[in-house]
Amino acid sequence: MKKWLSTVALPLMSLLFASTLFAQSAAPDFRINTPTINAIRDAMKVRFAQFRPYLESGVLGVSLKGTLSVRDPAAVPLDQRQTLTRLLTEQERDRNALFREIARANGHPEWEEDIARTFADRMRSRMDKLPRGWWIQDDTGKWRQKE
Repeated sequence: MKKWLSTVALPLMSLLFASTLFAQSAAPDFRINTPTINAIRDAMKVRFAQFRPYLESGVLGVSLKGTLSVRDPAAVPLDQRQTLTRLLTEQERDRNALFREIARANGHPEWEEDIARTFADRMRSRMDKLPRGWWIQDDTGKWRQKE
């Protein structure tokens, strides 16, 4: 009986206990707030206002990853290219920092990639809510204008 307990039952109970803990903590709280997360979100919101003219003109579109992407580089006036590149770089940096901070705030820094993937999936599922005239990438990677 002791051998069965030590070789089968205890490892099985340990596995069951570990999987129960993982299942309870396997869903990150995407709405979690910390001062750092709030600061990143605020910076991204402010910056997004600067992207609106580029989105409305079709220069930028929303990619499959849920990120803003230059759809038509030739349509960016030469004197605005450096500014647009800087804004996109800052937005991507903050986006990655947001995913990292959400994972940390949930106590699971290893979830960063999963959080990024979930955000991209959510963005793709909400493409129909984007304004008419904006450009989006379809599942094949082709750009199409939202009607």
